[in-house]
Amino acid sequence: MLVLLSPSKNLHNVPMASPRHSLPRMPEESLQLITALRKLKPAALHELMDINDQLSRLNYNRFQAYTWPHTADNATAAIYTFRGEVYQGFDANTMTKAQAEQADKYVRILSGLYGVLRPLDLIQPYRLEMSTELKTGKAKNLYQYWGHKITDLLNADIEATKSKEVINLASQEYMAAVQVADLKAPVIDIQFLEDRNGKLQFLSYNAKRSRGWMARYIVDHKIKKSGELKGFDVQGYSYSEELSEPRKMVFVR
Repeated sequence: MLVLLSPSKNLHNVPMASPRHSLPRMPEESLQLITALRKLKPAALHELMDINDQLSRLNYNRFQAYTWPHTADNATAAIYTFRGEVYQGFDANTMTKAQAEQADKYVRILSGLYGVLRPLDLIQPYRLEMSTELKTGKAKNLYQYWGHKITDLLNADIEATKSKEVINLASQEYMAAVQVADLKAPVIDIQFLEDRNGKLQFLSYNAKRSRGWMARYIVDHKIKKSGELKGFDVQGYSYSEELSEPRKMVFVR
């Protein structure tokens, strides 16, 4: 199965070295975006991304410094670079080489700048959320810009890995860049709920780390079918048959 994750705005300052690395597969598209972003001064980035002055200056400098091709000297592997809640849950730094290879084969990270990343693809520091209304050519935003390209690459990965299902552990913002109906394998949505005083609630902050836990569980146990996820019991979660649907699996704690 193929597993989809969102990227993270927060990055490690000094990421762990990867056992090996590869290059992102849509460099021309990324360079077009960088070209558009380089034209924007920090004040314009502040407005476009709704970020403070410090982050505006940081990302202005990142875009100006962006170089291609990426190498082990100027870039780091995606799975070791992102450090948001999802990636704290995934805990890539504890993977063995074999686990890293397993993750690289079956996990995909949707990205505003790179489109689709494999875990061991090299990236340079950036911030570009998929919902950003960056005008590039005739495209008014990143959803228009990427169009069907993300879906096409995911379909190529589905065929290459012989995946029968796609496990959606990405956010709505990033899944909106995927034409789900056109994927060559059914998408299984995963939902995490928490029992708070007898009432089930979706808590975004906790759900992010839970997505990382499940992605790592899939990698460690070499899960091939969604049915095998019913045994997921990390951090007190358990599968709810009652709340689940044919293409939605619900886990409660």
